[in-house]
Amino acid sequence: MFHSRHFNCEPVAEGIYVLEAKEQGGAMSNAGLIDMGDHTLIFDTFNTPQAGKDLREAALYFFNQPIKYIINSHWHGDHVRGNQHFMEEIIVSTSTTRELMMKTQPDWLNRMKNLLPNLDEDIFKLNTSLDHEHNESKQQELTSELCYLLEIKESILTLKVTLPQLTFDRKMTLHGSKRSVELLTVGTAHTVCDTILYSPSDSIAFVGDIVAVDNHPLLIDGDPLSWLETLTYMESLKVDLIVPGHGPTTSSHYIQQIKQYINDLIGISKQMILDNDVMDVSHIEIPEPYLHWKFDSIFYRNLEFLTKAANR
Repeated sequence: MFHSRHFNCEPVAEGIYVLEAKEQGGAMSNAGLIDMGDHTLIFDTFNTPQAGKDLREAALYFFNQPIKYIINSHWHGDHVRGNQHFMEEIIVSTSTTRELMMKTQPDWLNRMKNLLPNLDEDIFKLNTSLDHEHNESKQQELTSELCYLLEIKESILTLKVTLPQLTFDRKMTLHGSKRSVELLTVGTAHTVCDTILYSPSDSIAFVGDIVAVDNHPLLIDGDPLSWLETLTYMESLKVDLIVPGHGPTTSSHYIQQIKQYINDLIGISKQMILDNDVMDVSHIEIPEPYLHWKFDSIFYRNLEFLTKAANR
């Protein structure tokens, strides 16, 4: 089995692998490999060039055939920064995704390069803390944080922003000798330009960050009400498996959980506005169903976004 420090490889159907991000690697999000029969298709390319390099090697390891298409589900960096290892392949996205990548990714890289001295200082402090820490649990926490910062530093030093060469606006069908898949742009949900990959013959959908499993989904770059409509549309596809942008593969029933999350946060934000209590969200308790989800800081960012949007 292929081994990477960035991701685990999970077969979900004949000729389809989900590459699920490890906590301490440079992947940060999930990716997919699909054997189209005469070529390989890849869905998303992770957060760092080093994870993208392993992604390419995994595709060649599992299928031993040319890689043809790379799909970028949306413009967020944790799904596109491995693109540079696929410059000879065809990178595909919506036209809006490409425009937003062109607008945001070079700026992000320039900002991060300017912050390298601060990053080096943080890495030094973490190494010092590790040298003096004897609590095993705290050591693991510090090690995880240190690994993350080292991955980010390597990414900043090696990243070459690489944009899609082929764009579409509504739907594109890609055919291989083994299967055909549909790229569907579903409008504004997690972002203004989310794309899902639907394989009817396998009853599988790769949905990017429209669904996050056991992770707080980020609302601030999209439209929660439109997102709810998108989730209803995805339910109409009646697929057996959903591959999320973050977290393990799940059944389509989990879509209801994301709907409930969005509705719950909308309800909390409305109550805060009624109570004239929108200055500080930090005192709000995370509802029990989401208490153990990862990245709880996103819960508070989501609440701030919803309350500010309602007050405009």
